Amino acid sequence: MLTIFDEIQTGLGRTGTMFACERDLVTPDCLVVAKALGGGLLPIGAVICKEEVYSEDFGLKHSSTFAGNSLGCRVGLAVLGLLTADDQRLLGEVRLKGAKLKEGLLAIAERYPQIIKGVRGQGLMLGIEFTHSRAPFPHSLLGVMAELELLTPMVASYLLNVEKVRVAPTLNGASVIRVEPSLIIGEAQIERVLDAVEKTTAMLAQRDTAAFLGHLIDYCSTYPKDRPQTLEVEKPQPRPEDGRFAFLVHPVDVNNYSEFDPSLERLSEEQLADLSSRWNDMVEPFVVSSSRIVDVQGQSAYGDFICVPKTAQQLLADPEEALTEIASAVQLATDRGARIVGLGAYTSVVTMGGRRLLPHTDVALTTGNSYTVISGVEALLTAARRLGVVLNQATAVVLGAGGAIGKASALLLSEQVQRLILVGNPSRPQKSEYRMLKVTVEIIEHLREMGESGHCFAPDSLGAWVQGLGDLPSRQDSLTTWTEYVRSLLQEPSPLEITVNRREAVPKADLLMVATSSLEPLITPDLLKQGAIVCDMSRPSNVSKAVLRERPDVLVMDGGIIAMPNSPDLGWSFGFEKGTGFACMSETIMLALEKRYEHTSLGADLNLQQLELFRELSAKQGFSLAGFRNFDRPLDPAVWDRVRALKGNSTA
Repeated sequence: MLTIFDEIQTGLGRTGTMFACERDLVTPDCLVVAKALGGGLLPIGAVICKEEVYSEDFGLKHSSTFAGNSLGCRVGLAVLGLLTADDQRLLGEVRLKGAKLKEGLLAIAERYPQIIKGVRGQGLMLGIEFTHSRAPFPHSLLGVMAELELLTPMVASYLLNVEKVRVAPTLNGASVIRVEPSLIIGEAQIERVLDAVEKTTAMLAQRDTAAFLGHLIDYCSTYPKDRPQTLEVEKPQPRPEDGRFAFLVHPVDVNNYSEFDPSLERLSEEQLADLSSRWNDMVEPFVVSSSRIVDVQGQSAYGDFICVPKTAQQLLADPEEALTEIASAVQLATDRGARIVGLGAYTSVVTMGGRRLLPHTDVALTTGNSYTVISGVEALLTAARRLGVVLNQATAVVLGAGGAIGKASALLLSEQVQRLILVGNPSRPQKSEYRMLKVTVEIIEHLREMGESGHCFAPDSLGAWVQGLGDLPSRQDSLTTWTEYVRSLLQEPSPLEITVNRREAVPKADLLMVATSSLEPLITPDLLKQGAIVCDMSRPSNVSKAVLRERPDVLVMDGGIIAMPNSPDLGWSFGFEKGTGFACMSETIMLALEKRYEHTSLGADLNLQQLELFRELSAKQGFSLAGFRNFDRPLDPAVWDRVRALKGNSTA
């Protein structure tokens, strides 16, 4: 058996001996060298063989474009001369300098054992092994980078661009950085390398993502030295009795990044957008956190929160690419054991409420829209009663009434209010009109069924008006018959209206439910009625922040914010306090707690039976409204008194 050693990188002094195999007292039959043989000036390689293994026949047949290049050979001979001069004095210096550099790196590793897992190598061929675990980086994108094997390339980038020290990741080990300085490195340069590695490692330990990635986006900062290192956080593990779920999230806009990684709060919106574009291009869907939830009855569910690394705008810009990426995230969820997957934010919008995903997966899906509706309407009606609004004398407007959440919200609001205005999408007026005619049909049928079941509607309410309609079509009549009936009904003065003109409809609202997939702020201060109560279900918010500044008489609430049973740690904040999350997320968890693995709340049509199911499950399991919030902040209790005083007798 012949032995062939590849010493292209290790040979010619790199490890402190002429060849690395010398340390082990092994002499191969063939030895390959290159790279350093050219002295950094010319490409040259060589094969050294024992006489007994060399073949004259091979020598006659072997050819090479640059073989025997006289200039390259002269350089190679000069390199060998330098390495062997003065009884290989240079190689002795390599051993001494390498020992000093390695000793310094080991000392850094000892100070930061969570970040650096090892230092190894010989001479001036050293490797620093960085962690690829998320545990040392809670609530930080650095943990995601480590887990996705992106941390070491970025360490190399930071050291080169900021500290001006050139290192490189290994090609076959994504957690190791190669430190291979020149063989003639000086003492001062060794100290500089050690100082640069120390600074970089300390920055990682401080979880300062903004400073670490700042060189990519024109941001300069020193890491906050007073920020303590964080102990590794033990990740929860699934148990056999747990229901299993996953929930897909994504940054609705670039500001969401700082909700997961607080260090990014220092970046401007432009810098976040730049970082997002770089990040999103190189990252596949990934697990952002995991959690185990136990309800008030002791039922448990374990799940992963999986990030699709695209903003809402990016998902909408290319729906086909978005579908592929979301399907990949669902597959990741399935591979990790999820039995039901919730579609958060625009992962639902661009998949048509999950329906476009059905050919791509066998796992159960939910948009979470049913409990979103239940919680949003509950919040709006609770606020109205608290402010003294007489519901059967109030006008409700639903913006986005053609969508799943808007339509179902309209159905529930119709049970309480005097007048209901449905506002559709102005970019598709004919389609919107037809959808809202269908919604109106469902409202009338729903209120009629409630009346026939013995429900007593308040005087002057919409339900009382429907009970007074004597010429309703029968249940057996076609949808066409019903829509034509409703169309003629709406041509007369009626407590039901449909429109695509929000500027005409919104000023009439005592109660305003906003449920669109628009990325723009549609509700501005000038549109709102005195004393209006607004529940904003849209993400990103469709209500301009100017309303908060300019309309102290108006109450704006974020809809769909839920307190979960036993305040579980979800692994990141989602912009809320611990134990708090979105209603769509909560619906997914409820189904997992019940081990009810079936498609739920898909498409644009939510049925009343499902709405009632989640009303019952929330009470049974311990999910409830998480107080009142507006613009992602807890609502100041003083706001209630202020709005009550300023609204006066406007609602009547």
